[in-house]
Amino acid sequence: MLLEVRDLHVEFRTRDGVAKAVNGVTYGVDEGETLAVLGESGSGKSVTAQAVMGILDTPPGRVTGGEVVFQGRDLLTLKEEERRRIRGAEMAMIFQDALSALNPVLTVGDQLAEMFTVHRGMSRKDARAKAVELMDRVRIPAARERVRQYPHQFSGGMRQRIMIAMAIALEPALIIADEPTTALDVTVQAQVMELLAELQREYRM
Repeated sequence: MLLEVRDLHVEFRTRDGVAKAVNGVTYGVDEGETLAVLGESGSGKSVTAQAVMGILDTPPGRVTGGEVVFQGRDLLTLKEEERRRIRGAEMAMIFQDALSALNPVLTVGDQLAEMFTVHRGMSRKDARAKAVELMDRVRIPAARERVRQYPHQFSGGMRQRIMIAMAIALEPALIIADEPTTALDVTVQAQVMELLAELQREYRM
């Protein structure tokens, strides 16, 4: 099994008291499998994803119990430096609000290229070439020209494709998509979901 979440508990401590956001969530994901976590707004889906990724805002949030076993390692027992190495390289996340997740003062090319300079030690030139390649892969038109543009110069659907490109950049074993089509219209939602399914089929081959 690729990922096992066992009896996960997350709470937020505020001035008004303790809010228990996740109470005993358990699930498993095999290699090549797609798992959909369903629930109404506020039920803890995003908090669970953040806890698995190790990006929970602490404080006020904290994991109070359970295990997150990824490729045989309990991520909750690792030091932050080790978890940082895993994020992006071995597991990645596609956020629901791409505009907030992307850095507004850096071009999308720089943000994509950083994945390769930091994790793969590539030169800036080679990393920029990989950024263009990724943008082509997620079907962003005129990628070679648009790689120099900033997030606000892209439509919502194109920004979400940039987020997908960042997630698949280092070919992680696990990708968590946190409601990646929430802010998009129905047609673009379908395009993004189709793209994700296509990329998953590529990984399986």
